[in-house]
Amino acid sequence: MSKRLRNVGMLLVAFYIIFVTSLCFAAAPLSPIWSLEFSPDGKTLAVGKYQWVEIWDLETQRVIYTYEPHAGEVRSLTFSSDGETLYTSSGLASRSGEVRVWDVSSEKLIKSFEIHGDTIESISLSPHNTTLVTASMDEYSAVIDLTRLEDADFSIDTQVSKWLTQHVGRVLCTLYHPDGTYFVTGSEDKTIKVWDPNSLSVLVNLDANDDAVYSLAYSAEEGVIVSGSADNTVRTWRVTSAGSGGEVAMRRSSLEMTGTLVREYNGHQGAVYSVDSGLVSLRAANNRMTMIASGSADTSVVIWSLRSGNRYETFNESTDAVYAVEFSPNGEFVAAGGRDGKVRLYNLRKRALTHEFFKE
Repeated sequence: MSKRLRNVGMLLVAFYIIFVTSLCFAAAPLSPIWSLEFSPDGKTLAVGKYQWVEIWDLETQRVIYTYEPHAGEVRSLTFSSDGETLYTSSGLASRSGEVRVWDVSSEKLIKSFEIHGDTIESISLSPHNTTLVTASMDEYSAVIDLTRLEDADFSIDTQVSKWLTQHVGRVLCTLYHPDGTYFVTGSEDKTIKVWDPNSLSVLVNLDANDDAVYSLAYSAEEGVIVSGSADNTVRTWRVTSAGSGGEVAMRRSSLEMTGTLVREYNGHQGAVYSVDSGLVSLRAANNRMTMIASGSADTSVVIWSLRSGNRYETFNESTDAVYAVEFSPNGEFVAAGGRDGKVRLYNLRKRALTHEFFKE
């Protein structure tokens, strides 16, 4: 009888070990998603994770290749306008901030360079792919001349990069106007600065935020800057020539420029980590609306009507903070990703989650 009990006990122990082990594997967390970027043709989605970037084919919902290794979390991604080059940024806290340049067709690394002393939170590319602007946790931004990228002796020096030091806190986001008229930076110091790309002087200082500015986007349809802040609020801003209603023109004196807060979008219960803007076609063929997508620490993705400020839809499928949102080029989908490691695609016409994918 004791032998039989001993055998039963051994079976129970073995079952327990197998069961607990399987639970541990099943519960292994996915790598958080820090950044998202659709290719210009909308066929693929770049997903920034810890030390690597996955390129997902949206038709098959499979990873077609992976770029690695990066130094730390891949915080920002941007494709060149022709989709042939991918720029990525990452870094190690209080140690380094790195930019990598990839050839999309060959999947090969073209160039990498360390330029900051801390993680690069955001990068933005000028319309003609000639200039890259960075935003870093070391409290600086850099303006990098990419026309010399192919030089054999390319190095980060005063001939290739210029430093912007006017923020007094960590610089968390950056944005280039689609026409190259200006570029924008947002910071932990609660300000948004609009810069002249030629003189690198501040054209406008926007300071109506109550906390750090985490994210920036631009609505070409409405001519406004969109921002997301740690104060749980989405805002839109308009930059104009002083004394006129038109958009700011290039190479004007900073004394001629003015910036105004257009609207606040309230309702998030946590910091707004990411914003984007897109022109969305609704059910009727001629019914198009400019919208904002915002992702938050409160785990929600909210779609707003940019003009009215009303909510169009709220998506709550994420189980943790949402770090990145992105409209597809055709305005049909919004992609979202965050701490739970899953990419979700929301169909805006159907107002529904239609795809969810991840790689273990």
